[in-house]
Amino acid sequence: MIRPLAINCYSYIWRYSACETLAHLAEHGHRRFELMVNWPHLWPSAMGHAARRRISRLLEEKNLKVLSLAPPMLDLNLVSNSPEVRRYSIDHYIDVIRLAGEWCTPWVVVVPGKIHPLLPLPSHFRDKWFEDALEEMDRAAEAEGVKLTIENVPSSYLPHADDLMRRLTEIGNPRLGVTYDVANAVFVREDPAEGLRVVAPKLEFVHLSDTGVTTWAHSTIGTGVVPFDRIAVALDDIGFTGPSTLEVISQTPDDDIAASCEALSAFGWSTADEAR
Repeated sequence: MIRPLAINCYSYIWRYSACETLAHLAEHGHRRFELMVNWPHLWPSAMGHAARRRISRLLEEKNLKVLSLAPPMLDLNLVSNSPEVRRYSIDHYIDVIRLAGEWCTPWVVVVPGKIHPLLPLPSHFRDKWFEDALEEMDRAAEAEGVKLTIENVPSSYLPHADDLMRRLTEIGNPRLGVTYDVANAVFVREDPAEGLRVVAPKLEFVHLSDTGVTTWAHSTIGTGVVPFDRIAVALDDIGFTGPSTLEVISQTPDDDIAASCEALSAFGWSTADEAR
């Protein structure tokens, strides 16, 4: 089975605008993408109609598809003890969701909030704030024809597959899915093949990169310890036919993306049109 592979644009956020990045990667033969929502690369409140329309035209003219928008969590925290921070985070996600709707982008990735490592806030506050935020954001997402996917992130309060599935089961919203990041899993000492089996009922999207276990990274495939052979088997076992995204963060992204795509092709991933 050929697994469809999209390209995450993280490495380009300080080099090019989102539109320039899409055009650049299209010249290298790529057609499916995940865009990071990072200023100045892509920032909804700073984008006028003309800038949004330029991307829409580029997608149409070159037959490109943005599969996902992914806001990093550095300044966002859906479980902050500050009401103002929570409000800002929700409003920003809603802006991203509306942008996804404008570009017919099917998914928006949501990172669970972070809590203080020394004195965490009580779980009843944390859980209610997270659920309330997802409820409001999902109303906006449903109106735009977009789905929210929750990602396993080491610095969030839901870093493991079991954590994500337990919380999503408690929330009980069938529209909410999971983006599973295999490098994030390895860094928190989780077996990513088993983690994929755990999140299988909710799995919408897979993030692929390599990492070690002492330093968190999203490196070129084959330079770390992520077991892509076992991950491929796990995806076959659970019957997952959705997209994966290559999320390499590199100072030489063109070369490292090409090398990573070549390495992943041995396990069945492909950026070619027939993998759609």
